[in-house]
Amino acid sequence: MRRALLATTGLAWLALTGAASAAVVTLGPEGPADPQYFASLPAGESDFTVGTTMWSGTGLTEKGTIPGQYAAPLGMGNTTYMAVQNGKMETATFATPQTSLSIYWGSIDATNVDGILNQIAITVDGYTLTGSQLVTMGALGTGNQTSPQNNQWVTISGLEPFTTVAFSDSGKNAFEFSLGSGVPEPSTWVMMALGFAGLGYAAFRRNSKKSQMAFSAI
Repeated sequence: MRRALLATTGLAWLALTGAASAAVVTLGPEGPADPQYFASLPAGESDFTVGTTMWSGTGLTEKGTIPGQYAAPLGMGNTTYMAVQNGKMETATFATPQTSLSIYWGSIDATNVDGILNQIAITVDGYTLTGSQLVTMGALGTGNQTSPQNNQWVTISGLEPFTTVAFSDSGKNAFEFSLGSGVPEPSTWVMMALGFAGLGYAAFRRNSKKSQMAFSAI
């Protein structure tokens, strides 16, 4: 029952941040998935641009799996993803302010390996989310690469507008992830809303003119 709930609606977790905003974290659905966000990039890139978002730091885009170094999130096969290894950080800078973030988090880590806690973390809007917190929501947290319960979509919403997100790994294993592709940024949503409003008004004007003509004919 719990697994079914995770797969369909997700579990929400609420935390107050220092910025007096409320971050709502939703876990699920579980993998496998194959997001195409980094698909156009080769392996070995750390400073690049996807759409209008700039990426920089010490993480690297990767493909496939090398045991003991990094592993493709479940279902991604040879699709490019981001891997942030021990002691490194990769930062995404958005061109327009965002209020939410959705990533496909591969082989979620929250355990000790050789006495070192894999403290994988996302820091945004003064709020930090770790793999250990995802375990309290139902993730496996063992770094298992083949378990759907350990490869899941993670969405952080309810944030104050932000433009920068940091992905870091202070443990031993890599932090592997990808983002959803083709999701309009807030400015795009505004333009779409204005466009739909314009179409609605045009349709209303046409209908009004037709009604007037019909009335005049009578």
